[in-house]
Amino acid sequence: MFRSLIVLLLLFAFIPAITAKQGNYKVESVGALTAASVSEAVRGALDSKGVRVITGSGKPLCEIWFRKEIPTAKAEVPNANFGQIPEGTFMGVINFPAEVSDFRGQAIKAGYYTLRYGLILSDGNHLGVSSYRDFFLLGPVADDKDTAALSFDDMVKQSRIAAGGSHPSPWNLLPVTSNEGLPKIVKNDVEHIILEVKVTTKSGPLAIGIVVVGKTEG
Repeated sequence: MFRSLIVLLLLFAFIPAITAKQGNYKVESVGALTAASVSEAVRGALDSKGVRVITGSGKPLCEIWFRKEIPTAKAEVPNANFGQIPEGTFMGVINFPAEVSDFRGQAIKAGYYTLRYGLILSDGNHLGVSSYRDFFLLGPVADDKDTAALSFDDMVKQSRIAAGGSHPSPWNLLPVTSNEGLPKIVKNDVEHIILEVKVTTKSGPLAIGIVVVGKTEG
């Protein structure tokens, strides 16, 4: 009996390393991205493991593979948490097994998309969208085939195609609640579901939060 108790304690000790839950959502590890729809150059730049967000019904919401090493530069950007990442930088690839909604509430079709780092414009048209300026913008993998940085205009143009409309598809980025237990799922005070993960940059590890469920009220 004593031996069985030890085994049970060991099993429970390893559970946080396998999945991390918040409410009805959880995150788990997945293997390398192999989808042929994603270019070989892009696939080759990705980490060999990704993360998958699972809903309360047990269905996958999204899968993300981050770049092996994300470029950085010394920069101070007002109201940005991750301004050391140059705008237009390729960050990774996301897959939606089913249609979802982005931070603006736009419908995004199922499929694979690139993720690039962008900063929301500091103008009157975007006030109230978020407390911070950091976002991922989706891009269509059929057009975004290499990892070279894009200009702001080209990134927005590609993201409009991904969203199928006149506005790009933004995914809000936030500072993490803590560096403990990453990757994990948290919920903020406005009921947004946030994936908190640690990525590798040229300057070292970086913890970021990505709103995977929730939209702006602005």
